[in-house]
Amino acid sequence: MVAVLENAAGSAGLMTSPVEYELVRSRRRSLEVRVFPDGRVQVRAPLRLAGRHIEAFVDERRDWIARQRRDMAHRPRQHWRHGEPCPHLGTPRTLDVRALSTGPARGRVNLEDDRLCIAVPRPDDESQVREALYEWWRAQARAFFQDSIERQFPWFAERGHRRPTLRVKKMRTRWGSLSPRGYINLNLLLMKYPPAAIDYVVMHELCHLEHMHHGPEFHALMDRRMPDWRRRKTLLEG
Repeated sequence: MVAVLENAAGSAGLMTSPVEYELVRSRRRSLEVRVFPDGRVQVRAPLRLAGRHIEAFVDERRDWIARQRRDMAHRPRQHWRHGEPCPHLGTPRTLDVRALSTGPARGRVNLEDDRLCIAVPRPDDESQVREALYEWWRAQARAFFQDSIERQFPWFAERGHRRPTLRVKKMRTRWGSLSPRGYINLNLLLMKYPPAAIDYVVMHELCHLEHMHHGPEFHALMDRRMPDWRRRKTLLEG
């Protein structure tokens, strides 16, 4: 993929200040805006799309960008220490961090009642605790996410689509994406959220098999395939 990075500022009109953003051009066919945890905005655009169309696109999403920045600024930082809260599949859990005397070098994780028990060589090293849990989540996510895909894919198969191949990734700005090369990418951190929210993200990406945009046709299909998708989406906003 060819990508061109530019520094740019989108103008939202004479009476408002511009939204500063990084512009990344590539051989994609659609526009996309991302907001990062540090507040940076990135816009991905086709190689030859005129700048005025990009600025209009950013302008239309000004309110959404502001909400994303506000939500990220108020989102509590996850700490990886003994006694800290950490949800698992939407259920509140508490981290029970212990010293690992024997076992895998990366640590050992298991679920006991309302506790996520994590044993690592250095329990005071938050990065070890985090990576041990991520590794455990990754193994769980492959089976859990694949089950969601299998349950929701039959309608799309009847429409002649090939089942996308699952990839579990840790993404900073998206819960999921659908690749033109046949991959459905799902965020590892969805393992924090309820199954209903995970099913929503999977359905959202599967609907892109029919419509590779977020226009009226896409939302109409979401309404038909998952009538309560808006309620499910709110589960990801907490």
